[in-house]
Amino acid sequence: MKQWPAAMRLLIVGFYVSFSLLIPTGIGLWADKRASHEFPLFTLIGLGLGTIVMIYGVYRMVKPFLAEAEKEQLRGPAKMLSKLTSSKQKRNEEQE
Repeated sequence: MKQWPAAMRLLIVGFYVSFSLLIPTGIGLWADKRASHEFPLFTLIGLGLGTIVMIYGVYRMVKPFLAEAEKEQLRGPAKMLSKLTSSKQKRNEEQE
């Protein structure tokens, strides 16, 4: 059951990718039909903007997964050392 929240987050990322690309591209298609352009200028602009929004949003959503994966890769003495250094840093920050 512990994996359900992670699975739901990844499902949300998938929907975010599809909607962030489809909505601006659809608006661009609609604008091109209204303007009766031969070249799909607004469609390409919408696709470009959607891609930029998608990359930024996916990065922000996946960032916690990457941080958690880095922590889980440490095992044995390396994990103990990382805990010690993080506790030392906390003490130093509290003293300052």
